[in-house]
Amino acid sequence: MEKILFVTDAIKLNTKMLDFAAFICNLSKSKLTGVFLENQENELRPADMIAQSAAMCGTSITDDISVVKEHCCKDNIEQFQEACARRGIDCTVHRDRGNPVQEIITESRYADLLLLDVETSFLPEQEPIPTSLVKDVLADAECPVIILPVTFEGIEQLVFTLDGQPSSIFAIKQFTYLFPQLNEQRTVVVSINEEETIPEAEERYKLKEWLHMHYKNIEFVSSPGNVRIGLLELVLQRSKAFIVMGAYGRNKLSNFLHPSHADPVLRTTNQPVFIAHH
Repeated sequence: MEKILFVTDAIKLNTKMLDFAAFICNLSKSKLTGVFLENQENELRPADMIAQSAAMCGTSITDDISVVKEHCCKDNIEQFQEACARRGIDCTVHRDRGNPVQEIITESRYADLLLLDVETSFLPEQEPIPTSLVKDVLADAECPVIILPVTFEGIEQLVFTLDGQPSSIFAIKQFTYLFPQLNEQRTVVVSINEEETIPEAEERYKLKEWLHMHYKNIEFVSSPGNVRIGLLELVLQRSKAFIVMGAYGRNKLSNFLHPSHADPVLRTTNQPVFIAHH
């Protein structure tokens, strides 16, 4: 892995999230690209909201709103570069001025991994978590995505979630290929078995065989019940975990009718969540 994206609102940088980014970059010896989303095409947020964000990043200018955004972006880029230097990360910066979702998807096409804050939003009103932007990115990103923890205190275990779909196996494989350095971590495979999602015995054997070829310390945890509720309960029992989940529906109508199993986890956990789809 060589290129990791750290996506942020240009006027709302959270440098605490760089702790996890530094962990990933140092682990994989990768470069971090800060993608600063300026959203110049369709800014819907009122001037007072932008001014408040600008004040939080240290920008005291109260001029025209476009001037405020420009100064705040430059201040945040400087803070990003300084924070990366303190953490020993080699970094570069992209300033993306168009539609935020489209800019992220295009960036992801030419990256190995994308890091994203689950609260990222460019709407004037507060959104539920995960926000509409985050859902769109998870559905259409062209590389794996990690939802960032607000604070990071290290990794003590990997948690692979199985929901009976091939996409969950695909996500585990993608994670394994990107992070071979974690093969000695304690690895917990959690699954909830609804009748229609129980894999055949031969398939379960093949999965365990593959996992044992890549990981040295594996535990399997399984129970019957509703996948959406059960996965959340099992995941929340784990601490200092790196959670791996499968596809986040591309079909917006399908996703509306059958919300992703990831949504409850993203709303309630402060642990990194890796999501990949076919």
